[in-house]
Order: sequence, then C-alpha cells, then structure tokens
Amino acid sequence: MINLLYKLFPVLNNLTKRQKLFFRLLLLSVSAAFFGAYFKINDLPNADLILGSAMILQVISIAGLLSKWGKKRTKSEVSSIN
Repeated sequence: MINLLYKLFPVLNNLTKRQKLFFRLLLLSVSAAFFGAYFKINDLPNADLILGSAMILQVISIAGLLSKWGKKRTKSEVSSIN
C-alpha cells in the first residue's frame, strides 16, 4: 500500500528516509484513531487508551516531519547520491 502511495504521489519520493518513516508513523496513527473511534462508539474497553496513543503518535510524527533533524539525509542516502 505504501508503494502505491509513492507511485500515486511522486512528491513523496523526494522525502528523506527519516521523513518517510515519520509519514508511515502518521498513517499508522490515523488508522489507530479510526480503530479507537470504532471501539469508543461500540463502547468496548481500552478505546480511550487507543485514542490517546493515536494522538501521541500523531504529535510525534508531525513534529518529526517538520523538524530539521528529519530533513537531514542519512549516510546511506548521501553515499547513494554521490
């Protein structure tokens, strides 16, 4: 599924490895939020825990995508460019 996103949106190929990892974390947190909302609607246990962890993962992934550290290239990326 992730490879399909990279084919549909070529802009995602310009991201560094770290940014791609944070983007995948963001997708994971969105799916966790959907599951948490489903559990909350059906009044199942641990829904609040799932929703809380999804919010924490979203904050971490957005901070990582916007940070300068996430924009730096890794050693393997630099060596593959040269």
